[in-house]
Amino acid sequence: MANDVVRRRSRARIFLPVAVVLVVALFCLLFVRPSTASTGPDQVALHYKGGAFSSERFSDCISPSTRVFDGPGDGHFSYPRSQTNFVFDAMEGDGCPFTFVTKNAIEMTVEGVANFLLNTTCTSLEIDGITYPGGALQRFHELIGKRYIAYMTEDGLRSDGWRQMLSIYIGRPLDTAIDRAGQSYTYSELYTDPIKKAEWEQSVLDQLPTLVDRQTDGDISFFENFAITLQKPEPPQSIKDELVKQQAAVAAARAAQAEAEAREAAALAQVQVEKAEAQKIQARVDVLGQQGYLQQYAIDHGLNPFQPSTNSLITGGEPGQVGQ
Repeated sequence: MANDVVRRRSRARIFLPVAVVLVVALFCLLFVRPSTASTGPDQVALHYKGGAFSSERFSDCISPSTRVFDGPGDGHFSYPRSQTNFVFDAMEGDGCPFTFVTKNAIEMTVEGVANFLLNTTCTSLEIDGITYPGGALQRFHELIGKRYIAYMTEDGLRSDGWRQMLSIYIGRPLDTAIDRAGQSYTYSELYTDPIKKAEWEQSVLDQLPTLVDRQTDGDISFFENFAITLQKPEPPQSIKDELVKQQAAVAAARAAQAEAEAREAAALAQVQVEKAEAQKIQARVDVLGQQGYLQQYAIDHGLNPFQPSTNSLITGGEPGQVGQ
């Protein structure tokens, strides 16, 4: 029995270090394994240091098309460098169509798209005495991106948080710009006049950057290079029906006027023809004399101008009698 105890103690001395090594290895796998990040050609990422027992702090920016291996517990947050579209329509866009009121108090609805770029500059800057080594992108992430979880997913897609963020920081200023610009035009100008519609669209574009900056705290422009495409705004159906009636009435009036003008032109042309014919007749009378013209006219129309007269030997008496 003493030998069995010795053997068990020997095995314990062998297996205990092995168990300790396994526990340490498991701990390393859970808490010490390195973090990784991989950016696509249209992405840039922010790298934040922060292990299991340390606070999070900004480290550096990760350029597009880059794969990195960083410390355990570090965080990586990717954002798009390519153009972003904010679509507002009745289909499956980022927002619903916007409504606005025109100068003559008619509510109209418009669909369209706003294009822009996220400011992904990583050059160090200072705001209100605070230095941001990661520049505008770090400031955006810490002020807005983290709040809405707006950074891209691990699959490189734009997240639901990104779309929610756009509805607030792009959608609301865009709605305001459309409404303000629309108050300078009547509904008929925007609905029927492409020049006025283009002016209105440009007015929206001119106002949008300032309104967006105001929405995002205004100390730096997080969004830039805006472009706007607005569809033709639509008035209520009752207004469109009335416009159709007006257009039909105008078309009918124009058709009646055109018909009257055509008849007048035809009458004037007929008068000219008759004048020319009269001049031609007068010229023949001048040459042939009135009697000669009449005789020639009868001949031209298959008539015999030389009919018997009452001065001939034949009269209207009884057959076989000679006139007295």
